[in-house]
Amino acid sequence: MNDFLIRKMEIADIDEVVDIWYEASIVAHNFIPKDFWDANRAVMKSTYMPMSEAYVFTEGEQILGFVALIDEYLAAIFVKPERQGRGIGSSLLSHVKNLRNHLQLKVYDKNKKSINFYRNKGFSVISESFDSDTGEHELIMEWTK
Repeated sequence: MNDFLIRKMEIADIDEVVDIWYEASIVAHNFIPKDFWDANRAVMKSTYMPMSEAYVFTEGEQILGFVALIDEYLAAIFVKPERQGRGIGSSLLSHVKNLRNHLQLKVYDKNKKSINFYRNKGFSVISESFDSDTGEHELIMEWTK
């Protein structure tokens, strides 16, 4: 990672960011039908991304990943599937940890890879919930500086 930068997301980045969210969601959440992700693309673009405080990880001109916050809630962190495992997610998470003293997130309990990632980054499970939109169980995880 030579020419990389983490910067605040701009409106012009939203299409590319939503594409990353979509591609990575299908891979990471293969236990949820693809139709669910298809149905949520438009609302992700029109509502969720514009209302969040988001940062993108770029290499040159290309966006490789992003992280989105709503106050102290880590709403999303996604990296292009073909670029995962190279420290991009860790860099994005470190960036937002420097901006906050406390973070919470929800992760599907079937998403073991992400659960392990967050545990290795200092998050711990504080409770469980049920996502009625997907019918999946989630873990609520928390990190405090």
